[in-house]
Amino acid sequence: MLSTLEILPDEILMMIFSYSDDVITTLRAFLGLNQRFNRILLDKHLHLLTDYLYTNTRDDYYKSEVFHQVSQQLSSINKSIDKNHLSQVLQPLINYHIQQKYLESGRELQSSFEKCQLMRQQLTDEEISQIDNELNEQFHSLKNISITREHIRNIKSLVLSKGACLQCDGGEFSEYNITKGVYERLLQYINSPTSEPSNRINLSLQLFKILIISNPSLVKNRDHIANEGGHLQKVLLHNIFRLKPSSHDVSSEPVNMEYYRAIVELSLFTIQSWKYVPDQIYYIEDNMFDVLSMISEVDQDTFIRNAQWEILRVIINDYFINSYEAWDDQFKNTLKTVFKKLIEKKRLDVIKYTYFYFRFEDFFNDSKYVRECINLMTGNRSDRRFFSMIMDDASLDLLFSKKTLLFVLLEKKERKLIEKILMLSPNLIDELDENGNDPLLYICLRVHGCRHRIIEFLINMGSDLQRKNNDGQSFFSVLQLPRNKKLLQVLYEQEIISEYFQ
Repeated sequence: MLSTLEILPDEILMMIFSYSDDVITTLRAFLGLNQRFNRILLDKHLHLLTDYLYTNTRDDYYKSEVFHQVSQQLSSINKSIDKNHLSQVLQPLINYHIQQKYLESGRELQSSFEKCQLMRQQLTDEEISQIDNELNEQFHSLKNISITREHIRNIKSLVLSKGACLQCDGGEFSEYNITKGVYERLLQYINSPTSEPSNRINLSLQLFKILIISNPSLVKNRDHIANEGGHLQKVLLHNIFRLKPSSHDVSSEPVNMEYYRAIVELSLFTIQSWKYVPDQIYYIEDNMFDVLSMISEVDQDTFIRNAQWEILRVIINDYFINSYEAWDDQFKNTLKTVFKKLIEKKRLDVIKYTYFYFRFEDFFNDSKYVRECINLMTGNRSDRRFFSMIMDDASLDLLFSKKTLLFVLLEKKERKLIEKILMLSPNLIDELDENGNDPLLYICLRVHGCRHRIIEFLINMGSDLQRKNNDGQSFFSVLQLPRNKKLLQVLYEQEIISEYFQ
């Protein structure tokens, strides 16, 4: 098969590659067979990389440093490439694409919105009423019919050339608004198994962008999703992270990537539009917590995984650019809930990123909250492994340098985790609880059951055996208590304390 292909001219090979299955399948099938195939696969005229991103062949993309680096990595491959390796190589390309889409959305929105407002300022009240009514009629006439280029031209003319502004009944129980239109034309097809003409999807995308330009406050229009109402951004984010129009759980159904990419692009445009909406900060905060609460396990699809990551970054950054108020108790409680969910989902990457902004360590002064988090991270072997990964991460050092955490671990007798935290922060060996107990006294007085290995470790770490608590009790005196009779016997038998009584 390979020898037969090798005798074909470049033009024929390019045609074969272009008619093959999806881009990932094509790259995995032919990349690395020889350098000639690599060169053809990465040729700008074949545009596989831009096809993978569902974007037009663009000089600015191909001239970018990211495209250059990814192309170099792919061209140097000299053997078959597995899916995980290919995904890793393509990741920077996806991130770059989404970042560029976000920046382009901002520029397009600013330029078009200013143009629209300038045209509108030159109109009389009667003219404004006339063009607004015309736009409203055009929008409602499109319900349940296919959009044509002529429809887009007419609406674009009304908005960009005349300054028309669409006004909708924004409630979820209204007959029709922009959020309901987005569901009708994009969201309901996210799990559709059939491929749609890209022209149909692009026309829908153009329509909603133009309408938002006419009136950015349309993003507050609401619709029902997963048995509750949600504004346009919430509904879009739900589909991006849940992968289904109406479910609280992450969908296991296949995702139609053509529609998914369009939903991501519209979401990026919508995020930019909040800059032009009054009382935006409430919605921006709402968007941030929506995303953080919907974070799930890492998705296997490279584009979905990286799209979710980039949108998370954009939304958190957007919040911190626009928020100037101190966090109230409700905000902090919501953040605590979010952090626990990230622990449940084992998303160390998101914990690290959000920690940079939120500094979760303040929450670890609350023993009840710490206990809840520890319970999540010590439920089974997988949970403990994740806990260990968090503690090993240098960027999260401050998160686990709290005495509250240590005393909760002592209470739960998590020996390996106690050893780990004290090796990371040896100074915790001298911390005291509210009764003046250091870790050694605490384990003897407040904890039941088998404790001798923990006590041995605490002694070896340099616990002060002569220290007394607020009641005047020392290590050796508490060992004489009836509750510690068996413990004292084990400590003698294991020769852990025998040297202190010679």
